[in-house]
Amino acid sequence: MFIRTYRLKHQKSVGISMREKIGTMLILSLLVLAIASCGCTESTGQQAVPNSSAVLQNSDKVQITDMLDRQLTVPAEISSVVATSPPSTILVYMLAPDKLAGWNFKNNFTQPFMDENYTSLPVIGGWFGTQTGNYETIISMDPDIVIEGYTTDGQINEAIERRQESFGSIPVVAVDDSIIFVTQSDPTIEYVGKLLDCEAQAEKLIEFRGSILNEINNTVKDIPEDEKVRVYYAEGPKGLMTDPSGSQHSQVIDICGGINVADCPLTPGSGMTQVSIEQVMDWNPEIIITSNPQFYASVYSDSLWESVDAVRNKRVYLAPQNPFCWIDRPQGPHLIIGTAWTAKMLYPDLFADMDLSGLTREFYLEFFHYELTDEQLNTLLNPAAEA
Repeated sequence: MFIRTYRLKHQKSVGISMREKIGTMLILSLLVLAIASCGCTESTGQQAVPNSSAVLQNSDKVQITDMLDRQLTVPAEISSVVATSPPSTILVYMLAPDKLAGWNFKNNFTQPFMDENYTSLPVIGGWFGTQTGNYETIISMDPDIVIEGYTTDGQINEAIERRQESFGSIPVVAVDDSIIFVTQSDPTIEYVGKLLDCEAQAEKLIEFRGSILNEINNTVKDIPEDEKVRVYYAEGPKGLMTDPSGSQHSQVIDICGGINVADCPLTPGSGMTQVSIEQVMDWNPEIIITSNPQFYASVYSDSLWESVDAVRNKRVYLAPQNPFCWIDRPQGPHLIIGTAWTAKMLYPDLFADMDLSGLTREFYLEFFHYELTDEQLNTLLNPAAEA
């Protein structure tokens, strides 16, 4: 009886033990499969992309969402980029210069302040100002992606659809056209940083921009209205074209607490509203800033301008130009250094402690990828010596 009872108990315990072992084996098998699955996912080596919805299995492609909420399939490793207008092209250059495939335009400086690896890139045109790009030229370069971020070729949504249809299988990635505004560009900088796998560089640019804007805002915000300087933005070789307050082309004046004296219509797109010398004389600005070297070289000797306060008091300033103009045309993220320059020109006493030379050296090294010599720095910041 004892033996039979033992056998029954032993058989039951064996049965329970076997069930436990089978259960344990099943759990271990599932764990092995889960770990293997994780390992496979990690071993794909896919980079993080903005709003990534999926990494295509056994593929070198990823699915992303662009800044117009369009779903796109792009290469996981993006190494060649074309942008259709200068703001986005300059942003790519500032964040990931070795991925830039070409320029929309090129300034003809005898000695551009840029490494020859980048000055040698081809000029491919684009859709900006009065320019109309050539699709075949860009398609022949076979870039991984095309970036569209600002266009004067109709509304951005419509332009994107035209671009994608014309570029065929080359993905056209839309970024926010706020890239042309210094105070609004952070989301686009961050997005392109993720897209091109250069997030640290994007964050560095955002921090640099934020530091300058904070210093300017904290300095000018309490200036009484009647103590703000009155500024005219002189455009064109005769200085008789301009853009009023609120224009993308004169934004640095607004940012830096100046009063833009131009009481004229805002010309959409390319800007540059024609005015007369009589209007300028009536506005009588205290300061004139210009992006036109020809006007700057002649303004002090031109009798038409001699009665304007800014000219009489020698307060006409030419914005630094090389490799891109600091205050306008093209607009883009590089204008942040132009806001520092403008603040210094408008309110030299208030910004006496701003180290414009140091900021310029840092900006060129970090974002234009070029180390300025003392002579080049002087040429940038003191164009009168070269006029």
